[in-house]
Amino acid sequence: MSPRLAEAAATAGGARPVTMTLPAPTGPYPVGTATLHLIDRTRTDPWLTARAPRELMATVWYPARPAPGRPAARQLPPGVAAEWQQLVETKEDFSIRPGGADWAATRTHAVTCAPVRRGRGGIPVILYSPGRNVPRGFGTVLAEELASRGYLVVAVDHTHETIAVEFPDGRVTPVLDATEEATLRTLVDVRVADIRFVLDWLEVLNRGGAPGAGRRPFPPGIIGCADLTSVGMFGHSIGGATAAQAMHDDPRIGAAADLDGAVGAGSNAVGSVVDDGLDQPFLLMNSVLGNHRDEVLATLWKHLRGWRRNLQMPSAGHYAYTDLQAQLPPVAGTGNMPADKLTGLVGTVDPARSVRAQRVYLSAFFDVHLRHHPDRGLFDGPSAAYPEMSFID
Repeated sequence: MSPRLAEAAATAGGARPVTMTLPAPTGPYPVGTATLHLIDRTRTDPWLTARAPRELMATVWYPARPAPGRPAARQLPPGVAAEWQQLVETKEDFSIRPGGADWAATRTHAVTCAPVRRGRGGIPVILYSPGRNVPRGFGTVLAEELASRGYLVVAVDHTHETIAVEFPDGRVTPVLDATEEATLRTLVDVRVADIRFVLDWLEVLNRGGAPGAGRRPFPPGIIGCADLTSVGMFGHSIGGATAAQAMHDDPRIGAAADLDGAVGAGSNAVGSVVDDGLDQPFLLMNSVLGNHRDEVLATLWKHLRGWRRNLQMPSAGHYAYTDLQAQLPPVAGTGNMPADKLTGLVGTVDPARSVRAQRVYLSAFFDVHLRHHPDRGLFDGPSAAYPEMSFID
């Protein structure tokens, strides 16, 4: 336990911090991971008053070969874990008891810098954009699942908008007031530019370049492994809205999924995609907050001309579509978080069944539209195997 956590636990009257675990991926391949420090020298960071290039951190997960002795990666770097802990202990939506959860202790199931498993052809690519203020690490459960099924997944922290971003030199960059005050459309515009830069970076990497900042080693076999003719994207909350706009703006993205992200309408639309619509496949997955019949999604839904489905977990909360679905129930179960706060964040859905349903439908969506596999009727209508998911016509 860190000194700060021990002090918090003592202050809270001896609350024992919960060490949280993540469900293991279910695909046939081990998972490798690496962190990437990327600098877009063609673009000035829009959130800074001083002229500086846009600087990002990203995580890549991929199907790996065995790497005995190499450690499993942390879910969150230490500086980010500390900022997140402070947030959830002070924000009323969470109300976690001081010292009640050890956010720095969670390990993933991905091995750091394991060799890439390369088969015939390249590895399809899936991009991930997290929700507002949410670190990219809270997309680990779904990212690892996709990687274990043979995808290369890249998650991006949108610097100055995420609660904290930790860089390799030890800097921890906090959220800025400018992003808190910005319109959703402005945020999405910046996020889409980040995503397009990451795709450009992958193209250079595929050709043998190493355009990252610093000299951190890449996983063996990663150069040239990405199949950039087969690219998808998903995101949570505003990250889901970003996925829709990014696919609209960049023809390299061929399928996208929005996990509980509103896109607005009229003057409140997050981007031109709402009125222009999409021809590519689009999956909308919602919580109790609503579905495509609601105003904040109805206009986009009406303008989707390609394959489309809207699935909803009515018993799920907004953060059920993040790793918090797996992590918060044990915190509440020990009395370190009020039960009503848990329900407000992730809902009443059984956590294991929620994760299972999300994994199955999201993986199948990309299998069908990036790999052209048959869906075996999964998207034809409700399934008795996944009663948590409703199909919204």
